[in-house]
Amino acid sequence: MAATKPKGPAFLRVALSLLLAWSLASFPGVTPAWADEREGAGLAAAQTAAAANEDAVAVLRTAAAAGEDPNLALARYAQQLSDDNAVGAPLANAMTPTRYYLTNLGQVTSVKFQNPWGSCWAFAAIAALESSVLKAQGVSADDGVFWSDSGSVEPQITGLTNAVDYSEHALAWFAHERQTEALAGAQAGEGMIRQKTTLGTQMAGAAPWNAETEFTSGLSMAAEGDVPYTYLTASGEPYVPDAQKGDLPWWNMVPNPDGSTPEEPIAGSADARLQDWSVDASLRALAEVEVTGSMALPSPVKTSTTVEGGVSKTEYLGYDEAATEAIKQALMDVGGVSITFMADQSKPGSGSIVQGGSGEHFSYDNWCQYNGVDLGSDHGVTIVGWDDDYPAANFTGTASGQPEGDGAWLVKNSWGSDAFFDALGYPDDKKNWGLEDADGNHSGFFWLSYYDHSISSPYAYEVSPNGGYQHRYQHDYLGIAGSPMQTVAPGDDVRFANVFTAQGDELLRAVSARTFSPGETAEVWVYVLNADAQHPTDGTLAAPAQSAAFEHVGYHEIVLDRPVQLAAGQRFAVVERVRGVTADGSPGGYLNLEYCFDASLVTQISSAAMIGQAVANDGETFATTDGKEWFTPAEYEDAVTEAQGGTALMHYGNAMIKAFADDDPNPAPKPVDPVPVDPSPGGDPQQPGALEPERVDFGHAEAKPLSKTGDAATPAANAAAALALGALASAAIATFALRRRRKG
Repeated sequence: MAATKPKGPAFLRVALSLLLAWSLASFPGVTPAWADEREGAGLAAAQTAAAANEDAVAVLRTAAAAGEDPNLALARYAQQLSDDNAVGAPLANAMTPTRYYLTNLGQVTSVKFQNPWGSCWAFAAIAALESSVLKAQGVSADDGVFWSDSGSVEPQITGLTNAVDYSEHALAWFAHERQTEALAGAQAGEGMIRQKTTLGTQMAGAAPWNAETEFTSGLSMAAEGDVPYTYLTASGEPYVPDAQKGDLPWWNMVPNPDGSTPEEPIAGSADARLQDWSVDASLRALAEVEVTGSMALPSPVKTSTTVEGGVSKTEYLGYDEAATEAIKQALMDVGGVSITFMADQSKPGSGSIVQGGSGEHFSYDNWCQYNGVDLGSDHGVTIVGWDDDYPAANFTGTASGQPEGDGAWLVKNSWGSDAFFDALGYPDDKKNWGLEDADGNHSGFFWLSYYDHSISSPYAYEVSPNGGYQHRYQHDYLGIAGSPMQTVAPGDDVRFANVFTAQGDELLRAVSARTFSPGETAEVWVYVLNADAQHPTDGTLAAPAQSAAFEHVGYHEIVLDRPVQLAAGQRFAVVERVRGVTADGSPGGYLNLEYCFDASLVTQISSAAMIGQAVANDGETFATTDGKEWFTPAEYEDAVTEAQGGTALMHYGNAMIKAFADDDPNPAPKPVDPVPVDPSPGGDPQQPGALEPERVDFGHAEAKPLSKTGDAATPAANAAAALALGALASAAIATFALRRRRKG
């Protein structure tokens, strides 16, 4: 059990006072830069950080107590914080057509079937990814035929393509598996995992940001043929049932005597969940596509979350039309958009489907949903089109009644289609779910009102149709999988950096950045480090400051204006700054460090929740709040934990920065060793041979921790370093201050 955490301003004042007393007593006569503010901004930032941690935990606990997936509740909370922190003017409404269907353009793959697992999130993400690839490849029909500003153009919902088919199984499995040394090297052990109860527990639910983490790390995007959605036989081969021989399908689930589906399979039964659904770890590296960006779009649902007495409460504030337009634009520009929402059931067979009539919020007469009650989510699907004129009157007979206006999304589900079961020879397993085509066959698609209160976490993925770079450098395999939130740290010059070592003679061409609020700008510097570098800017500035503005939250790749030439063994640092504004309006910036909740805390909240682990090795990541004194993730975690009364709620990893390089076709010549002088007496000494043009070599030394100051050998520098650590307690703690609303 976690230690009891002291509460209130008194504790925080004492904690900071002790840190100050230690620093000043150890080095008399030295005054910290923020000493004059220790009773104001420093203390207030620490108080905010401590309270913010409690708010995040309250969101998780409240969701678990209400039976909601804590991960999806955290996603909704992160969405609110992101939208609240938008920089600049609201998104402008683009000129979009009245109706638009990616299905009609050939940019949507066929409907699949997720049973026997709650892996809807993986199917939703893969469907969005496949759609993006088809659009990037230029697959399209005549726009004049398939989308229109007027007229009765109907969506195509059958006969869809499988020209690209990626593995939902690989994504669903590996998002719950930690990294191996063979794949991630020194980052082995990083990632998410669940407490296993069956062989296939790792195929359970997750959230959209788990998909982003895998995709943007170049992982878990195998072809369906390489990692099919089925279990392994005793011989280790994928199970391929033969309906003609009476084989049970890979989705077979054995019901309880009352006909309901048990959460856990009945021991000794023929339930497919008892089989081996594991995937060989080496297959994680298979990637059929290069994801160059993610777009975490604004939600049409505006909410406000408050915390009182350790319980969070989320209220509906209204409909955001600009967010709807942003999703439409993403559909036109990028491809399908995955979302989460509150369905009548989270997977086929987990609830009662009324064929004809209505469920609580779903009309099975018209295959459409409007939920005007729930703000939570339990299911992931993919938006593939829209119709502004879809009648509000169609949402009849449900608890929520009609929405406030016309308009609905065309949505692709993962509960199968009649065509899916017919093709595999199991027509009796049809779920008879979804809009019907002209022949009366159920398609697996449905309509979702623009005004549904449960829509959350819209995600789209940008891809490269021409493949990626030859070399990828990354420490951040956890990414945002541990938590989708990032906060603004108070400070005049907040920066973060990752240090890498070139594996060959290469040209560094691009780096990544992660933004957490709309309209942010990322600034990038690249340094080639000296052999004795003491911080990530101790070297040659090889790529001057370059900035890029991003309309949407997400992962971004920034192509360098000038590639950086690297020699094998050279260490180089990518330094970034993403400015922000704190809750009180003071300047600051994002630290963009990976982090996850403490395992003991997670298991207390929910036995089914995913447990994260962050790995940050010495010399990999550094951060600063003033552009001068650099600290490590471990030092930052210690400071935040101290502010929490010694109870670690969070664990911190590397900066979310990747680097991309290609082989250098014209590497700089290496210095040639001079010919030794002939020591023999008599005659003239032999002259050294001519050297080829010399290239400055800053590396060829093993990576080592970089100290916080640039001059750790001098007593004065030691004093400054220790004092900086005391000051860091305030700066680092403040970094985790969520922008939040608190009653009272």
